[in-house]
Amino acid sequence: MAYTEAMKTPPAQDRSDFFRADDIGRLECLDASYRARIFPPHFHEEYVVNALTQGAQSYRYRGGTHLAGVGALVLINPGEVHTGETAHEQGWAYRGYYPEAALLRQLTQDICGQTGATPYFRQTVVEDLPLARRLNQLHLLLRSSQDRLLREAALQAVFAQVLQRHMAVRPRDEASAANAVARVQQMLADCLSDNLSLQTLASAVGLSPWQLCRQFKRQVGLSPVAWRNQLRVSRARGLLASGMPPGEVALALGFADQPHLTRAFRLIVGAPPASYQRAMRPRAA
Repeated sequence: MAYTEAMKTPPAQDRSDFFRADDIGRLECLDASYRARIFPPHFHEEYVVNALTQGAQSYRYRGGTHLAGVGALVLINPGEVHTGETAHEQGWAYRGYYPEAALLRQLTQDICGQTGATPYFRQTVVEDLPLARRLNQLHLLLRSSQDRLLREAALQAVFAQVLQRHMAVRPRDEASAANAVARVQQMLADCLSDNLSLQTLASAVGLSPWQLCRQFKRQVGLSPVAWRNQLRVSRARGLLASGMPPGEVALALGFADQPHLTRAFRLIVGAPPASYQRAMRPRAA
């Protein structure tokens, strides 16, 4: 599908079609088009690699507003907070990839030979039409083909280009030292279903509740409760993909009930849990 042709036909309604390619790598894929949806501040535990195929998208990220149009790539590192909304009368459409961090770390190690190196995107919007086309073609291949050798070879080749063109490597010894906010994030992640109090978290890192909220929002871009809720949705995706019923997912992750999970999930993911789970069913052999 040519990008110029894609621009001529506006999406009829908001649409989000998910699938996974876990037989060749820990990877979630999304084919989406939106006209009215506005995504609030949120983050992904995975990397984000989106190739815009229609219209234009605007989003807040790292303290600035960014604009991506047809042929551009939107690149976001794990854990970094961003928003999303249309910047075009037709809305925006993209084919997106959410590779788990371990997948890109291993590929980085294979390419550069640095054990423990962590890749990161240098820029968030890049104009790279040839690579955007290859990502678009890869998306179609991963969804339609049953040939594991073909699919895996294509995935390795295309994401090697993503790494070599638009990522840098942060050696293990350059990782930032643990701080109060990072420790609180780990506490929340370890006890995601628990009803932890702000005072408990603040006392554990030697801060007052006010100081913790202030530092957390400044460093992360979200309040502690908003970050915890985002992480619950992120973990819910994995449990739903594994086949756990939505009601059990809600209970396991500390949501008040299944409707609470549904509201939070739809707000961030753009689809209700049941629809997402149906899309995540294993591919037929």
